[in-house]
Amino acid sequence: METEYKITTMLLDQRWKQRPGGNRIPRYAVAHDTGNEGSTAQQNYKYFNSRNLEASAHVFIDDREILLVIPLSEKAWHVRSQVSDANDWAVGVELCHGGNIIWKEAYQRYVWFFAWLCRNYGWNPDHSVKGHFQLDHARRTDPVSAFKKYGVTFQHFLQAVEAELNTISPVDDEKKHETLYRVQIGSYRQRENALEMLKLAKKAGFDPVIIKTK
Repeated sequence: METEYKITTMLLDQRWKQRPGGNRIPRYAVAHDTGNEGSTAQQNYKYFNSRNLEASAHVFIDDREILLVIPLSEKAWHVRSQVSDANDWAVGVELCHGGNIIWKEAYQRYVWFFAWLCRNYGWNPDHSVKGHFQLDHARRTDPVSAFKKYGVTFQHFLQAVEAELNTISPVDDEKKHETLYRVQIGSYRQRENALEMLKLAKKAGFDPVIIKTK
């Protein structure tokens, strides 16, 4: 495809349960489809940003945009915790399809975004891109259930991601070598004091972590 798509960020409000927070570097990605034919990325954003829900995803993709609604460094509830560690370590990506959504445009963006993730995190698609159906095979068939309607198999999808990865521009290569400046609020001998400061920082809107040193 050799097309670079824009990633639009519209974050869910932090007050909702479907944005549980966290601070991690993703280890792999999970391919989903919404299961709600014709629902667009924007419509999914509005739905997930309107009430407390038991599910969420990081990204929704349709024929018009790639919409990031939860930071990739945070958790999202997109796979049952009883069957996988995906909520803790994976990026959940939802494909919007059907209705008035142009399949070719949506699928191209979907493939490109997975290639972008692989480029950004140094992943091999064969090892680091999973289907929801693989992780929860007793209950889920996505995204294969959507792919079938358009003559695509999951293996075709992985091959397309691999091919795109070989042509995509190294969007974030320079960022891998950036200097990061970390802000430390304080150091405490008592864990209780550190936890209290952690609560205060979270209340102020920050995403702190406790690092234990000797």
